[in-house]
Amino acid sequence: MAGKFEWRKFSEVDLRDVFFDSLKSDYEEFTTWFKKKGEAGERALVFNDDRGVGSFVYLKEENEQILLIDKILPAIPRIKIGTFRLAERFRSTEIRRRCTWCFALEMAGTKI
Repeated sequence: MAGKFEWRKFSEVDLRDVFFDSLKSDYEEFTTWFKKKGEAGERALVFNDDRGVGSFVYLKEENEQILLIDKILPAIPRIKIGTFRLAERFRSTEIRRRCTWCFALEMAGTKI
């Protein structure tokens, strides 16, 4: 599995990659949302290999209350997984574990 994870600006990611086809067909507003993130300078963790995009993870910073059934969690800074998608070719491979570690490291404040 040659390839690597990189933090990339949305504007640097090719939305025409076949990887995004199902997101675009399932979510009518996906292309508009993606372009807005690009204009805002937002970044995502992207895995690319010789076949194109293999994984895309958007981590979103929030500071809002979370309403649960039995309580309310206070508004504090949190990192939320906004978008997480793996290419079909990676869904049962090592890259899934690597994505998990990348999330954990980022949430712990370790830059990858």
